Amino acid sequence: MLTRLVRIQLVIFGIVALVGLLLMTFVFVQVPTLLGIGKITVTLQLPSGGGLYRFSNVTYRGVQVGRVTALRLTKQGAEASLSLDTSPKIPVDLRAEVRSASAIGEQYVDLRPQSGGGPYLRDGSVIRAQQTIIPQAVGPMLDRVSALVNSIPGDKLSHLIDESDQGLRGAGYDLSSLLDSSATAIGKIGDVGDRTRTLIDDAVPLLNSQVATTDSLQVWARGLANVTQTVSDDDDQVRTLLRTAPAAANEVTRLLDQVKPTLPVLLANLSALGQILVTYNSSLEQLLVLLPPAIASTQAFGLPTNNPTGLPVGEFAITLGDPPPCTVGFLPPSSWRSPADTTTIDTPDGLYCKLPQDSPIAVRGARNYPCVGKPGKRAPTVEMCDSDQPFVPTAVRQHAVGPYPIDPNLISQGVPPDSRVPGLAPSAFDTAGDARVSVVPYNPATGSYVTPNGQRYVQSDLGAPKPPASWKDLLPC
Repeated sequence: MLTRLVRIQLVIFGIVALVGLLLMTFVFVQVPTLLGIGKITVTLQLPSGGGLYRFSNVTYRGVQVGRVTALRLTKQGAEASLSLDTSPKIPVDLRAEVRSASAIGEQYVDLRPQSGGGPYLRDGSVIRAQQTIIPQAVGPMLDRVSALVNSIPGDKLSHLIDESDQGLRGAGYDLSSLLDSSATAIGKIGDVGDRTRTLIDDAVPLLNSQVATTDSLQVWARGLANVTQTVSDDDDQVRTLLRTAPAAANEVTRLLDQVKPTLPVLLANLSALGQILVTYNSSLEQLLVLLPPAIASTQAFGLPTNNPTGLPVGEFAITLGDPPPCTVGFLPPSSWRSPADTTTIDTPDGLYCKLPQDSPIAVRGARNYPCVGKPGKRAPTVEMCDSDQPFVPTAVRQHAVGPYPIDPNLISQGVPPDSRVPGLAPSAFDTAGDARVSVVPYNPATGSYVTPNGQRYVQSDLGAPKPPASWKDLLPC
């Protein structure tokens, strides 16, 4: 029979054992965590393991909220299963960073929210690899540093260290400022990591192109070396140029200020001229090819200094009225001015020979200009060349007499048609009789002449009585 003291001791021992068991179960063993009670499971996608291991801590804003329960490989990298507390709520818009908790390589996952609102992580959520950052592997970096050090010849390593010491001696403040500025710049780059990564990725094709053009770069470097050597050799001339360049620049500035009102107009006109030159590029090329030998041949035989006789060789001829000049398409005779009127006036547009293109008159006129854009077509204007409209002559032929043909182009510009009175019709009465007045040539020395009927007559007052005796008789009295 147990005494009352023993029973009290047993009860106390049982209570202590129960409390210890509960502490062991819920605090140390964390059975609810193992059973998933009050927890959510989230999958974290990683480009690589990043040094994580099972039971690594998971923190949210520096507070532990879970652990890594599993880590497995995938085709794209690795996946980690995170067991997180249901409280606090963690936003889906976050960035997961794998960080080191100590120098011995203890890693943990730090969840950093990018926004303060929902939606929130729930059981089965996935954190994409684009939202994760893993630490830079130390091993490859050490391998590269080792390869860099090994690339330096051993006999020159000490010389490199000595030169570095001399170059950096006394520059502690500058180095500190450089490191601080570099840290600030790296921090700024971290804020724009996505754009920095995009910039680096986009720079790969450019760098590959530089590798592919290594030979060209070497040629360019040699050319640059030659240029710099030339500049060094001509140092005095370069210094003179640098001294006089500001004054020359000021003169150019003043010149540009003076031509500023008219320069835009000039450039606009040059633009139109450039379009014309582009259109007639082939014709200009032909002219530039044929003109020099033609001039050279003319100088070879045409100049008197190149001729053994000392006389220029050439053929010149003056022709009048064969063929006659073209008048169709120009101002009508009633609008012609007196040759004594030398004032300058504005003439209408579109004045050129408007006879048919096969007319022998003015065959080199504007109506037979070749259209460069349409081979085989000839027209007087660019607009007519570009259109499907053929050239239409104003008249079929050029009349020697009679009224001037009607030109719609002149009438549209306010030029009146030919106002000359047409010739009168022949009279209806009979004109079979002899003419009352006739004009015939006569001999001024004898006064003789022949009439239309064939008879010869002499009129005494027409001829001189005697030839002049001297030159004084030729003078008037």
